[in-house]
Amino acid sequence: MRLFFCIELAEDVQEALAQVAKRFRVSLGDGSWVPPENYHLTVRFLGEVPEEKLSQLLEVGKKVAQEAKPFVLALEVLGGFPQPKAARVFWAGSRAESAEFRKLCQQVEEAVQALGFPPEKKEPLPHVTLARFKTPKDLRPILPKESLAVPEILVERLTLMRSELRPEGAKYTPVASWRFGG
Repeated sequence: MRLFFCIELAEDVQEALAQVAKRFRVSLGDGSWVPPENYHLTVRFLGEVPEEKLSQLLEVGKKVAQEAKPFVLALEVLGGFPQPKAARVFWAGSRAESAEFRKLCQQVEEAVQALGFPPEKKEPLPHVTLARFKTPKDLRPILPKESLAVPEILVERLTLMRSELRPEGAKYTPVASWRFGG
């Protein structure tokens, strides 16, 4: 099964991000636009995981969440990966680094590496993917200079999510979710 650890978003945040995506969909055109119910903040993508590792990953989620404290995160800017001038991914994210988000990612990273998962190569950057493009797009002309009008996210739960790839798009199903602090 294909799994990842993430932060799920409240409905008001999903709706605000959907309005942002709608605003740019016309100018960006073709692409794979993520449905609002699939918006999330990835903590650690795991990929295909053998069934026998699931119980260990459930323990990782429980332990990391017990040690974590709730924090607030703001999604204020839009950007593109690998870079705005040739983006394959259009995202909404934080203007400043979040020490709390980084710590959460590091704790999950250390725990999954101890289970034999290869190290994550990307730096943790809190962002929500809005669209993916087969052909890179130059986002620079359309990126707004002002902050986004998206409600702040109260990060207080960690979720282990299952991802099923389907022709109509990915279907995400929570496997387990843990409240921070136990």
